[in-house]
Amino acid sequence: MLIAEKINLKKYALLSAVLLAIDYFLARDMAELKVMLTIFLAACLNQWMLVNGVMQITNVASGKEAPDKTNLIMLFIGKVIVLLVALIFGVQIMGKRIIIPVLIYVLQIVVLYLSMKKSGEEQGSNK
Repeated sequence: MLIAEKINLKKYALLSAVLLAIDYFLARDMAELKVMLTIFLAACLNQWMLVNGVMQITNVASGKEAPDKTNLIMLFIGKVIVLLVALIFGVQIMGKRIIIPVLIYVLQIVVLYLSMKKSGEEQGSNK
């Protein structure tokens, strides 16, 4: 199953663009903007890895595919590494203002939730 079948990519892109605009207006200088964009991209990559991991787990649980534990472990370890590297980078440049990109990360989780297709939407698109 493709991610596009579970996530409304147009809604995700639109809501993410709003967060990018907020990043732009909250940044004091170009260095802070780069940090915020890096953390934003890390959040998107983290979410992509999360959705792929959950889809693999559900496909294995339903018997649609054989378990690939190595790939699954790498996805979830990669998620943590991506976020840690982005946040460490952010702290080095932004110091105490790192709370702004962290809040953007939290809001990006909300964007993912709002972009998820509900079961009624999925059934409606299959007709």
